[in-house]
Amino acid sequence: MLHTFLTTDSHTLTLPLPDDYVGTELEIIVQPTTAASRRAKTPVFGCAKGQFHATADFDEPLADFGEYQTP
Repeated sequence: MLHTFLTTDSHTLTLPLPDDYVGTELEIIVQPTTAASRRAKTPVFGCAKGQFHATADFDEPLADFGEYQTP
């Protein structure tokens, strides 16, 4: 594993890179982020409506578990 070091006046960034990147020209882009962009989105109630369906026999006992069920 190759480790690349990027150094500025006040910071050093260490990146582990695969061995096949040796001798390869890389472009590394560093962009500042804001707290708003890192914040998790709140799910919208009902957004998956209609995407999941249960079969008519969903609540029926499974044959694979017959030996564990009491008669």
